[in-house]
Amino acid sequence: MRTINTEFYGDDSRWFIGVVSQIGDVRNLGRVRVRIFGIHNEDTAKVKISDLPWASVVVPVTQGGVSGCTMPDGIQVGAQVYGIFLDGKHSQSPLILGSIPHDSGLRVIVDEQPDPYVQPKASKSSGSTDEQGVQTTGSGELKVSLVGASRQEQAFNFFKQYFQSRGNISNPGNCAAAFVGNFMHEAGADLDPDTYEVDPLVSGSVGGYGIAQWTGPRRTNLINYANNIPGASYKNFEVQLSFVVDELEDPKAQRGRTYDRLVHDSTILNYTETVLALYETPQTVLDYHSESDFLKYYLKYARAGGIRNVESRSSRQSLALQAYKAEFEKRLRSAKFINTTYGEG
Repeated sequence: MRTINTEFYGDDSRWFIGVVSQIGDVRNLGRVRVRIFGIHNEDTAKVKISDLPWASVVVPVTQGGVSGCTMPDGIQVGAQVYGIFLDGKHSQSPLILGSIPHDSGLRVIVDEQPDPYVQPKASKSSGSTDEQGVQTTGSGELKVSLVGASRQEQAFNFFKQYFQSRGNISNPGNCAAAFVGNFMHEAGADLDPDTYEVDPLVSGSVGGYGIAQWTGPRRTNLINYANNIPGASYKNFEVQLSFVVDELEDPKAQRGRTYDRLVHDSTILNYTETVLALYETPQTVLDYHSESDFLKYYLKYARAGGIRNVESRSSRQSLALQAYKAEFEKRLRSAKFINTTYGEG
């Protein structure tokens, strides 16, 4: 008879006690980050909150048990929790079974200074209503908990956490910075979600809208995405961040193919150009593509060094190439600024 692997079942299970350090799982799986006694140093300079493992949380059978239906709304940062490791002695897959009520004045842990990288702050787009009382800017039931004191920081942390959770992006911080850096040139430095294109480049178009300046069918898709979330508005910052993820994860969408390219990138230069060329695709990209066809063979183009390689090898540069290169360099500077300010430099 085959023996049960006790690393994952039964006798070798390990229990732990820890403190919740972060809530708000962008994948809506109800996970929280937990600093476990005896394993994780309480010094956030040595073990950042962003480096702590995501712990699953046991929920009652009255919960849905699927993504989007398992958010443990009651659990808070600072809660003392008890659980077991699903992977036994490896201790990389914690499962929280419950919380332990405690007097904050009698805590057995050393109070640590909040890590500014992950300190929760209220979103600046908390929601408002029009004269009829209809919610116009709320996130409704989306349940996204943003982390950061500004939209730039919130967006960076949101995307970094998302790319970390996927596990196949080699540098989640650089990738997150590339998206935020690009969005700064679409919606301004403050990433205003209610930004719209005043003078549309396309005749008869309603113009771009939001942090990514979605236009045409993509703008319609944004509105439809928000309409499918009870109480949400397409004008909301959290909704727009989540819609970016929705586009990246849609294999049938052109923007969904952007993610397939991101997994091949590693440097902030790579990520920034991929987001510019494949996700945003402004007019400068289309103009350069019309003469070089580089988008058709983008993976080969990117592996060869991207626009900087093309420029260094071109003795005669067209106006389209120069405009595209200038646009890339602007967005790269912004991406590097974001990475230096909110990431690890």
